[in-house]
Amino acid sequence: MQRGSIIIFTVLMVTSILSITLALTRIFIPRIRSITEATNSIGAAYAADSALEWCLYNNRERSPTLSQPTMSNGATYIIYNNNLPSTCPGGETLNYRAVGTYRSISRSFEISEL
Repeated sequence: MQRGSIIIFTVLMVTSILSITLALTRIFIPRIRSITEATNSIGAAYAADSALEWCLYNNRERSPTLSQPTMSNGATYIIYNNNLPSTCPGGETLNYRAVGTYRSISRSFEISEL
């Protein structure tokens, strides 16, 4: 009779530990994803900001245009002018929006003249 109660006690303890582990996993996995997405959001924001800074420089300076910025972390960006993809030529009225993307997270910045 003593051996049977030890097996039941062991099964109950393992079940309790497994339940607690699964509950904690369910709580913390979304938080870990949020932290990762926040980090990726920063990379996307830097890409969009770099694109607009480059565009602003090309519009303000009269010197030869600089080459487009390349992101070392693999982030990408697209510059839009009036909702159409643009290369941001110099001398135009500033009305640009840049969308930076890094690891499937996108952030957008806009610059315009009044």
